[in-house]
Amino acid sequence: MILSRKISHFLSVVEYGSFKNASKSIHISSPALCKSIADIEEVLGFKLFNRSNTGVTLTEEGVNLYKYLLPICDNVENIKSIFLQKCKKKEVKVGIDSYNKLFKELTNKITENGQVDFISEICNFEDHCSKLLSGELDIFISTHPPIEDELERISYKKYKNETYLFVFSKEIMSKNKSLDNIMRNEKVVLHSEMKNHPLFYALSKYRTDHKIKNQILIIPDINHIMELVFLGVGYSIINSSTVNTRYLKVNDLEFIHNALFTSNVFSYIYYLKRKELELKEFIINFLEC
Repeated sequence: MILSRKISHFLSVVEYGSFKNASKSIHISSPALCKSIADIEEVLGFKLFNRSNTGVTLTEEGVNLYKYLLPICDNVENIKSIFLQKCKKKEVKVGIDSYNKLFKELTNKITENGQVDFISEICNFEDHCSKLLSGELDIFISTHPPIEDELERISYKKYKNETYLFVFSKEIMSKNKSLDNIMRNEKVVLHSEMKNHPLFYALSKYRTDHKIKNQILIIPDINHIMELVFLGVGYSIINSSTVNTRYLKVNDLEFIHNALFTSNVFSYIYYLKRKELELKEFIINFLEC
């Protein structure tokens, strides 16, 4: 092991948030792991963790030690990843919370490249940090703006601005004559993932500013939203990557690009900082970020 075993144990407890989870992950007993941490604390002369029934948190000294060690760990991981790339085909595990432009571009590039096994799953933004740290995911793609990680373990790259469309039936447009009238007179039908989305807050502010009080329907399935819109039940706002314009035209739906209210929504690619070099080779360079 290039890094001291005890230091690796310390890093594992930080990454997994508890002695129990760390011991399972690195396949040693909890008492042995506790002994490693106690030995480090004895040598350094200060506590590294605050213990509780729900897990552990770093002391101020523990945070400083982690930040000091992180660049060293990054270098070790980068050295290791270079050799791994030479030896085997890479499997990339990707998590997303909603379909977006970056995910679409990524799948296209990986398919064209043909050198990467690609596995994707849907997961919540709230879970992305723990899943990246545990190795369940290599990258996570979202339109959710970054949240600072106190220990600087998670990095991200911003991708292109997302395009959102107002979608409605021809019947609705014929009845209201303009998008402004549609928004004032008709129900808005939104995907449930939109509730915590920057665009939802921008829409809510617009509605408040213009004293719009018509009903909001929150629906979990994008296909059901399209069915409701097709049947003349209000309008929806969707990401252009979710349903392309050809689909809308074929299904006799109207669409207008969002120009009524500003909401700069971007895609972001999140990844574990220490895996940056490894992912740069296989993914980040594909995306012209």
